[in-house]
Amino acid sequence: MELYIYGIIDSSGRMVESIRGLEGADVYNIPYCDIGVVVSKFTKSPTQNTTKDCVLAHEEVIERLMEYFTVLPVRFHTVFDGRDGVVSLMQSYYKDFRDNLDRLRNKVEFGIKVIWPSDKMKEHIINTYKKNNKKVSVPGDSSNKRFMRDKFEKHKLDEDFQKKADKFINVMDMFFSKFVAEKKLNRLRTENLLLDAVYLVEKDKQANFKEAFEHIKSAHQGFKFLLSGPWPAYNFVTLPKKSDSLKDSGQEDLFDKVIQHRDLVGADKI
Repeated sequence: MELYIYGIIDSSGRMVESIRGLEGADVYNIPYCDIGVVVSKFTKSPTQNTTKDCVLAHEEVIERLMEYFTVLPVRFHTVFDGRDGVVSLMQSYYKDFRDNLDRLRNKVEFGIKVIWPSDKMKEHIINTYKKNNKKVSVPGDSSNKRFMRDKFEKHKLDEDFQKKADKFINVMDMFFSKFVAEKKLNRLRTENLLLDAVYLVEKDKQANFKEAFEHIKSAHQGFKFLLSGPWPAYNFVTLPKKSDSLKDSGQEDLFDKVIQHRDLVGADKI
C-alpha cells in the first residue's frame, strides 16, 4: 500500500482532529521516537485535470498541521511504498529531522518579491551620464575605438545598475532583518525582478515583519511588491545532500519547496 507523505511533525501522538487529505483519505501520524510522519493512503497519481485540486488539498493539510505542530513540509506528490519505507526513512534521518524541528519551532516563512522599473532606472543612469558629460575618452574615431567606447559605457551602465539595485535591496533588507531568524535573498534574478527573498520569522514577530513590509512598500512608489505567507519553512529545512534511502526511493528532493505548484494556488503571482 502506497503512503502519501505531507510532512514531519514534532509529535508521536495521534492527530488532534480529523483531517482529510488527497482523495479524501484520512490523514494520520506514523510515530517514530518523539516525532512522526503525517501520511494518508494513496492509490493513484494526479492527472493534469486533478493536479490543482491535489495541490490545494496538500497545502490545506500542511496549514492545518501548522496550527498544532512544528512541520517540516514534504514536497508535493511524495509517495513511499508502505509503512516500512517511511520507518526506514525515519531511522536514517531521525537526528536531522529532530534538529530541524527544534530550530524551526515557533517560526514561519514569508516570501517577498519586488519588481522595480528597471527601464526607468537605466534611463536615469544614462541621463546622469549625459548631464555630467561622462563620456569615455578614447582618442581617434576608428570603428575599433568606437566599439571599445561603447563596450566600456555598457559595462559602466551595468555596473551602476547593479549598484543601484544593491542599494535598494540593502535598505529593504535592513528593515526586514530586524524581525527574522534566517533569510535567503536572490538579487536581480531578472532585470525587473529586483528581489526574490524568503525570511524565517518568529511567530510572535509576524506583525512587526508585516508592518516593516508596509513601510517599505509605501516608501517605494513605482515598485510592485508581493508578500506571501505565513508558510511552513519550506526553504529552511536542511538535510545532507546525499541519502541512500532517498536515492533508492527516488525522493532525493524530499524537502524541495513546491514553487512549481504554488502558481496553481496563486501564491507565487505578482
